[in-house]
Amino acid sequence: MSQVDDDRWVERVPVRRRSVAAWCGTLLAATGCSAGGEPDTGPPPAPERSTASPTSTPSPPRALDPIPDALRLRLPTATVPIQGAIDIDLMSAVAAPTVDEAPVGTAMLLAQLLPDSTDEDRDTIRVGHPYLMTRTGDWRQLDLQRYGFGAVAYRELSTAISSDGRKVALADPSGLVTVDLQSNGFRRYDLPVDHAVALEWSADGATLFLKDRTSSRRPCGPKGCALDVTTGDLGPVPYDLFHTTHGGAGQAFEVKGSARSRPARIITHHAGGTSTVAELGHRTSSYTAGGPAAGRHVAFSHCSARPRARDNGGVVVVEPSEGTVVAMLANGQGRQCQLVPQAWLTDRTLLVDDWSSGDLWLWDVPSGRVSYVATSRTPLVHVQVAREVMAQRFAATLRP
Repeated sequence: MSQVDDDRWVERVPVRRRSVAAWCGTLLAATGCSAGGEPDTGPPPAPERSTASPTSTPSPPRALDPIPDALRLRLPTATVPIQGAIDIDLMSAVAAPTVDEAPVGTAMLLAQLLPDSTDEDRDTIRVGHPYLMTRTGDWRQLDLQRYGFGAVAYRELSTAISSDGRKVALADPSGLVTVDLQSNGFRRYDLPVDHAVALEWSADGATLFLKDRTSSRRPCGPKGCALDVTTGDLGPVPYDLFHTTHGGAGQAFEVKGSARSRPARIITHHAGGTSTVAELGHRTSSYTAGGPAAGRHVAFSHCSARPRARDNGGVVVVEPSEGTVVAMLANGQGRQCQLVPQAWLTDRTLLVDDWSSGDLWLWDVPSGRVSYVATSRTPLVHVQVAREVMAQRFAATLRP
């Protein structure tokens, strides 16, 4: 451990690989980051225990119907932001102080300009550079050089913010760093991966989930790894992190999209190593899973792999034990892969991200009420939120 110039401590933590035997069973072959409706590749899957019956067999091939119109809610085309809505203005963030110059303790969201942006201010904003917003709406920057990165952010810098807003994770091909906003210290990890992507904090902030961008090298393999941020232990997970969301009781929910006549499935990986499977019974393509999971439901982004698909897709909410589709918030007309589930702020209210505009919406699933809660002045912005801090910010709106 070495001391940096400003008397804060930084550790370079060696990674100790956890035994593969610690994880029980081998499940389905990974699908990578492509839409879940693509045919599975790789070796045959191991047997899965269905929720229907211990001896049940997969459903026979049949024509699959799309999600019924009665369950679909269209995203409003024109509306006014709620009182107290968040203004995501990245041009005002470029002059913000760093967290070293003005410590914050916690942050509410993290925003980055995406590489595909054609915004006239993209050079000023800097593609990939992470900006933190505090609970009061003020901006802070992260000093990437202090953490061992280059002065200019990697265009596809991977990031994640913890549920309580106290920790941030950053990764590029040079390595992975976690930043503690409470102490303003950081730790850099020497991981046996080329580039850690799909970063996600566990609910308690003790584990960081990640995938190796090469999707084939050990120890993470094609599915992903879990990093104990205290000990540095790194071990594989038995589910594809691109299509998985984690619950608060140690379970993980993996969504497998439909393929040809095979219905979509949701696999619940329990903390003890067992898994159960429920069929959704509709034609769906899981682009990513949303998270963390609510007490009763799981959300995922339904996005067709076909460019001229009749179904525009959207965010689908399901009950994981039975595979029941509860509701769907559909993309705007003529738009594909627009909406992404960000986080459940309560067991009934889902925060949804329109990545093409950078706007955020609150969807009260049982009532169908959709509230416009954050506007972005720049399109193509990648936003991640601290669930607990965001829930506090919109406590009044979250009341049924």
